[in-house]
Amino acid sequence: MPVYVIHCQNCRHVFQGMVFAGSQEPKIWVCSKCGGRNAKPYPEQKSVSHPLEDQHGSGCPCCR
Repeated sequence: MPVYVIHCQNCRHVFQGMVFAGSQEPKIWVCSKCGGRNAKPYPEQKSVSHPLEDQHGSGCPCCR
């Protein structure tokens, strides 16, 4: 499950969004602060691993 670092181009809020395994990345990201629909993932940090995935190997118990 990749965790994306998202940047809102309206209010400059930076937040994270997770895309569950077997689903597609959203075409429109909505800012969690202002609700703007002009948020974009940082290209250089597009696919960060889940924070607990490295500790648990095949995924974390909270996401099963």
